[in-house]
Amino acid sequence: MVTSARRAGAGERVLLLHGFTLSHHVWHRVVDELASDCDVLALTMPGHWGGPRLRWRDLGISGIADGIERELDVIGWDTCHVVGNSLGGQVGFELERRGRAASLAAINPSGGWKRFSATEFRMGSGFVAQFPLAALARVLGDRAASHPLFQRPIIRNCSHDMSAVDPADATDVIRAVSRCSVYLPILLAFLRDGPLTGLGAVRAPTSLIISEFDSFFLREKFIQRFVDELPDHVQEVALPGVGHIPALENPQLVAAAIRAHLEAVAHRDGVA
Repeated sequence: MVTSARRAGAGERVLLLHGFTLSHHVWHRVVDELASDCDVLALTMPGHWGGPRLRWRDLGISGIADGIERELDVIGWDTCHVVGNSLGGQVGFELERRGRAASLAAINPSGGWKRFSATEFRMGSGFVAQFPLAALARVLGDRAASHPLFQRPIIRNCSHDMSAVDPADATDVIRAVSRCSVYLPILLAFLRDGPLTGLGAVRAPTSLIISEFDSFFLREKFIQRFVDELPDHVQEVALPGVGHIPALENPQLVAAAIRAHLEAVAHRDGVA
């Protein structure tokens, strides 16, 4: 059954946001790890598999954030700790700007490239080149979603050690990628809107969490701008041994990093 979210546990409010073309399913093992003492919501972002519809006029980071805010309003979360991976991290910075983030843990966030740079166009063209594979997987359904021919090129972008990704999780990744309704049009919206701005104005307690083996967002071309422009209070955290979507490879490691972030926020608040 396709769902738009998974919520579990009680305690500190933690919102988990996935990467582009994916869904909340990539977080399910992290939810299991955190639910013992956190109220965890893994949410599928608008326009993605199982998530709310994203109207064409709302395509872009702002429109996605609008949809997430509506979901937060429904459940009564004025603020929460936002954890975002890749596109989810970029959206997390937008939610922080809007005052909805009690804190932010950005894991390999997107949006760090320079506007109209060769890096920006190469990233977009990579998704365009992958689209025929995703479209064919949509036509073939689960026969394709569970087949290595379709999984291998996509999971390779997501992970450092593909053998560490559970086969059921890999199948859900292909299902999500092949059913992302805004796959192509939102790429144009991202190009129109450009990369993140205002990084120096981030006020919420923030951790920049960087995978050791992220071959998708290379540090010098994507992540270094975050390191250079974010305020001094932002903590940089390394995730050893994993790739771009680390929850697929080592959910325990990701959950531990999130817990450490929450503990640092609590300590900062206690000191303040």
